[in-house]
Amino acid sequence: MRVRYSFSSRMTGNIDNIKKQRPNFPKIVRNLVRVCDIVLEVLDARFIEKTRNAEIEKIAAARGKVVIYVINKIDLVNLNEKKKELHSLNLYPYVLVSCTKRIGGRALRERIKIEAKKYKTTRERVQVGIVGYPNTGKSSLINFLIGSKAAKTAQEAGFTRGLQKVKLTTGILLMDTPGVIPGKDYASTGERIARNAIVNARSYHNIRDPDMVVHQILQDYPGILEKFYNIEANADSEILLEQLGRKQCFLKKGGLVDTDRTARFIIKEWQEGKIKI
Repeated sequence: MRVRYSFSSRMTGNIDNIKKQRPNFPKIVRNLVRVCDIVLEVLDARFIEKTRNAEIEKIAAARGKVVIYVINKIDLVNLNEKKKELHSLNLYPYVLVSCTKRIGGRALRERIKIEAKKYKTTRERVQVGIVGYPNTGKSSLINFLIGSKAAKTAQEAGFTRGLQKVKLTTGILLMDTPGVIPGKDYASTGERIARNAIVNARSYHNIRDPDMVVHQILQDYPGILEKFYNIEANADSEILLEQLGRKQCFLKKGGLVDTDRTARFIIKEWQEGKIKI
């Protein structure tokens, strides 16, 4: 793929808005970890290690908080392989769930209640904070646990804008926060933005150079896109975008392929879990 230099974009305004909002997010999360008794860190089953937030885990550990790792979207992965990965990462305790397929809800409720019992003698109400990267499914998890649409959800990364509080039981309160990308991963470099998009931390329509994201997917997950779209691209994003754009009739005037639209189409399907890895 040729190296390109981009000086402007129709998406720049959205990205600037996200940057203006971002400084408030870490403060919200720090306050959440401070006041809650238990922390649920929601991780994407496809990208467990990449969606962990070491900053949050460190803050929780320093304050003696229990962290339960909630591995969401297990319907999109091979469970046996993921259990081996979790064992190698030594992530305990963890619970496997799928909000969309309604899997693991009972197991997670039981784990929360087990940990909550440790505070029953000193707390009238145990507070459970839910944290994680944007679009890992935090608000969907709340709705899954309580059985109703109490928390607002959307497929757009960073949809939740403030702290939401929902009662799980008489003695347990769930608290949701906006998705937070760790400071070290929020650099504005093309590669970092691409990696954030790959793990759904940046929505496909808010990415400045979507073709760079497609290029990164090809590098990180060889053969996956070519197999899914039945195109032999030899890991070349330009070939993939050209052929897929013509297949989908994503054309501009003069018969040229609209590579921006084609790249966003690929990223959208990737983020929605249609492309298995």
